[in-house]
Amino acid sequence: MTSKKSQKDTLGFAAVEGVIIVVIIAAIIGIGYYVIHQKNSANTTLSTTPASSSAPTSGTTSSIANLAQTEANTEKSVDNSTDGQIQNNINSATSSTSQAGSAYNESNL
Repeated sequence: MTSKKSQKDTLGFAAVEGVIIVVIIAAIIGIGYYVIHQKNSANTTLSTTPASSSAPTSGTTSSIANLAQTEANTEKSVDNSTDGQIQNNINSATSSTSQAGSAYNESNL
């Protein structure tokens, strides 16, 4: 009698083990499908996103040179504008100083 009971327990264990294996394989397949679907979705989104037409193609030598030239021109423009404003401030201060100096005349004393 004891041999029939242990054989019955072994059959039950084999059935549970088979179900666990099927569940694990199904989980691996489900996760794999999810990951592949997300990757394809991301690739589709990236390929359909319009590129900015004002920026040159990144990574090429000519685009880097164009960006550097644009930056240099912008910096030069800002520098010239600032220099002109400083020169106007100096001229205004010089004019004010000369007017104040002419108001005080030692020969009138």
